[in-house]
Amino acid sequence: EFYNDIVEEKIDVTRIRDVYSEIQEKDLHPGLDYEVKHAEDFEHHPNVGEDNTKEDVLTIDDNVKGIDYTLAKCCNPIYGDEIFGFILSQGGIKIHRKDCPNAPMMIQRFGYRYIKARWSGKQGSQYVCTLRVIGNDDLGIVTNITSLIQKESNISMRSISVDSVAGLFQGHISLLVNDLQQVDNVIKKIKAIKGVKSVERS
Repeated sequence: EFYNDIVEEKIDVTRIRDVYSEIQEKDLHPGLDYEVKHAEDFEHHPNVGEDNTKEDVLTIDDNVKGIDYTLAKCCNPIYGDEIFGFILSQGGIKIHRKDCPNAPMMIQRFGYRYIKARWSGKQGSQYVCTLRVIGNDDLGIVTNITSLIQKESNISMRSISVDSVAGLFQGHISLLVNDLQQVDNVIKKIKAIKGVKSVERS
């Protein structure tokens, strides 16, 4: 039941994972306060829970009718990500990134609820994407990052939170984007800003 509540997002597994990671990290590096585990740390193994037989594939489209689906909050898939669907016990389908941190557990324990999915040929709505940025806590660096984002066309900044510890800052920036290519481009530009050490989706 615990695992079922996790995959159906009745339990905030992201917060559980973050707290556990923070405790581990504080034990290793008492001066730093940031999470360690991210979706990017997980690799998708297509042979696990999937087979090569011909089968139906759920196509995600704003105009799809008769299918109740939502995008999973644990990994926030956006157009262009490799995705899969997970059938919920109460009905409906959650769409996850294939590198979602919950994917290995979901496939192992509930493989019969896994379905292949893909995006339609054209981009639809805007999608929520959160970037985690770490860098030197230098004067003006956060302003440089926000100014860069504000100049990007078709990207809207929803919120930003910044913490500073031991000469480093950690920022979480929530964006509205059109697709994966936009995210990759803005990540590349932020990484080029002097003092930025890492940028990744969270």
